[in-house]
Amino acid sequence: MLLDLNFEISEDLKLILNSLKETLDSQWSTKKLRSVIEGNKEYVDQIWKEIIRLEILPYISNSSLKDVVILNELIGSRLLPGIVASSIIASRGIKDKDVLNKLYAGEVKIAISDSNMVPSGDQADLILINNKLIKRKECNSIITFNSLDNTMKISKVECNSNETIEVNNAEIALLLSSQMLGSGEEVLNMSVKYSKERIAFGKPIGSYQAIKHRVVNDAIDIELTRSIVLEASENIKYAWLAKDIANRKVPKVIMSGIQVHGGIGFTDDIDIHLHLRRALTLSKIYNERINISEFL
Repeated sequence: MLLDLNFEISEDLKLILNSLKETLDSQWSTKKLRSVIEGNKEYVDQIWKEIIRLEILPYISNSSLKDVVILNELIGSRLLPGIVASSIIASRGIKDKDVLNKLYAGEVKIAISDSNMVPSGDQADLILINNKLIKRKECNSIITFNSLDNTMKISKVECNSNETIEVNNAEIALLLSSQMLGSGEEVLNMSVKYSKERIAFGKPIGSYQAIKHRVVNDAIDIELTRSIVLEASENIKYAWLAKDIANRKVPKVIMSGIQVHGGIGFTDDIDIHLHLRRALTLSKIYNERINISEFL
């Protein structure tokens, strides 16, 4: 995070964040993510077991929404496999105890959407569409398409059998915003680092106004997005506004990061495109129409 939030987060959250960072540093990487994109499901199961072992899911279910938002920002920055990221969000949005207990135990993974076009639907045991819970094996048909982010391919789900459960869709939208924010922040950090290290005409490129102004504007967009996400964690009526702002600001920051990196920014050699693919995929779900008059 560009702004230091340590002064306002709880000791419990600090411990959870440190434990999760250590685990992800040792057990996960974008190299493994690329392997997952190529079809290696072993790494998905490995990191899922680590998430279950750390008891992240019950913590997310039962902690303050603000703590959960901050935790999901870290999760978003690390680009966990799509079905793992969606299951983590589902652990907060779902309020049904029976479903949650299966999730806590690692018995099911859950894909989430607000329509029958479901990211990671092909990898899920359960599919949540708004407040309708569907068992994947009971679906009439699931047609899966390649997507921008092929760790969460889009599936068209057709199913006549479902169960209505208690769900807080605003909280789901907010955690999607937080994970997108994590991707934006990670790319911004990459841009800051590169602009300090890349030398052109005898000086770091960050010393030139064109780059300097771009990076500063990106930092402002990230902190603007974070401020509304944190505000929504205190007042959930702002959740849809937070999602709308994240949809508009985060991809813009990531595209700007590609420009800062110049020619290499467009290649597969660095991870920026992975964050762009994830952010754009998450931006397509849970978007209620915003009536700005509600916030005036």
